[in-house]
Amino acid sequence: MRTIKTAIIVLLLPLGFLGGYLVGNHPTGDNTLQLSGGQKTAAQHAAQLQQKIIEYLQGRYYRAVDVNKLEQAGVSGMLKSLNDPWTEYLSPSLVRWFEQDMQGTYTGIGATMEMQGTKLLVKSVFAGSPAQLAGLAAGDQVISVDGRPTAGLSLVANIAHIKGAAGTKVTLVVQPARGAVQRTLTLTRKEIAMPLTAHRMLHVGSVPVGYVALSQFAAGAGAQVQAAIKDLVAKGAKWIVFDLRDNGGGLLSEAVKVTGDFLKSGVVVSTEGLHSARQVLDVTGNHPTSLPVVILVNGNTASASEIVSGALQDHRRAFLIGTKTFGKGLVQNILTLPGGAALKITTAIYLTPNGRNINKLGIRPDRVVSDNTKTKADEVVQAALKYIAAH
Repeated sequence: MRTIKTAIIVLLLPLGFLGGYLVGNHPTGDNTLQLSGGQKTAAQHAAQLQQKIIEYLQGRYYRAVDVNKLEQAGVSGMLKSLNDPWTEYLSPSLVRWFEQDMQGTYTGIGATMEMQGTKLLVKSVFAGSPAQLAGLAAGDQVISVDGRPTAGLSLVANIAHIKGAAGTKVTLVVQPARGAVQRTLTLTRKEIAMPLTAHRMLHVGSVPVGYVALSQFAAGAGAQVQAAIKDLVAKGAKWIVFDLRDNGGGLLSEAVKVTGDFLKSGVVVSTEGLHSARQVLDVTGNHPTSLPVVILVNGNTASASEIVSGALQDHRRAFLIGTKTFGKGLVQNILTLPGGAALKITTAIYLTPNGRNINKLGIRPDRVVSDNTKTKADEVVQAALKYIAAH
């Protein structure tokens, strides 16, 4: 049986191939629960009721029933009744996907995806990937995967179907963003290291400005951001623009490290819940930059990105520009289940250093600026440069 460590996680906005989870620190121990006698009795009664109903269906229903299907429907119904979209059952395949993605690599076609309504759209493709070699481009719509329509499925389910073992093939029916004729593409999956950072030099008059974009908080994000800053400083940067737009999150441990790339000491985040002891995570900075920082955010800046943004804003270490962030401030645990499956269950909220609960509220930037997607210019970056010029 496959197992994964019990881990505090925060669900991410499902952007790109991450689908989105934030893993936190890994407490010791197993899935042992401390329940009262009354709680155990109530759980037993509920289980007995479900068992009796399934037995009646097996023995009295007018046609054969699929017990596995009933089991999954029962689990789905229980979790849905909580009215909590972040508490969910993870199948063994999703658990494997989760573990792989948190390592910053995956086996697939090398494209990020997003759902717009019922449409599965290509958001970007990686250089040299099977997706790029096949001619996929941003804006293309994936109609079906191996004959399975994408319209009725979630982003997570569609991505799970696209991914697979290295060397295996997947067939996509694609509606190009430019052109009316659908294409059928067969791609060979391969292991792909996901690019985490991109950086370059910008200028405000004669002032050199280092620009760093982070796509997700996968393993190594803290080190890569630090390396990017070091390279920019060596080239003469006097400011850092840190772009967290469309970053849905990732590992909490990396969020702490990234915060430490900018902050020498202080609280990063705290968590608290009915059955969870209060935890306070402090920065573990290793030679953080002392350059002034502007952070770019938008409505898709979520979870780990909000932790970093909130921490640096509360400590007055960075000036935030953009639009209000997503507002995901709940903490989940991943608990192992038989057969390699897992339960992701909300256990706590997280708070910024100043005690702000940003769940469903998001983080309001210090200066609100929207990017106009109809123009070639990036208005948010331009606003950051204007702010730097004024200071």
